[in-house]
Amino acid sequence: MAELLLYDDWIDFHLIGVNSNMDTSTQFIFHLNSTFGTYFQRVKDLDIWIDDHTYYFEIYEWLDKVNKIDYQIIKNVPNKSDSKKNEVNLSNLFKESIVLVPNYKDCNYVVKISGWEGDLKALQLPFFENDFIKTVKKIEIDLISTAERLVF
Repeated sequence: MAELLLYDDWIDFHLIGVNSNMDTSTQFIFHLNSTFGTYFQRVKDLDIWIDDHTYYFEIYEWLDKVNKIDYQIIKNVPNKSDSKKNEVNLSNLFKESIVLVPNYKDCNYVVKISGWEGDLKALQLPFFENDFIKTVKKIEIDLISTAERLVF
């Protein structure tokens, strides 16, 4: 008999959605670091292949050594894409409409939290809603319909 693979068996992280009114990621991360004493730094972009395009999503990472929690802030919309097709596509003229987590397109950022084994409600985040963070909300992993976007 085949063993059933459940989400809990291979997803060892939590997701939080964050909506900010900052124009760029660098502004957002600068204000986050200076306001809350975090140390997020830019790391290699996440590249995902969707519909014959490679999309690049910015990632900022900080390891909270005191609590042994790894935080990654991932921009929910790509900065750019590279098409592998040689045909003209008018959609390339417009701003990218692809989002990393489509169910939460109202959030500009997705925060991936690794190392926290308790309930997400019990985790005290290193940031909260204020003048530049409009929303902080939990993202239900079961609602994400595209499985290949889960493992990043």
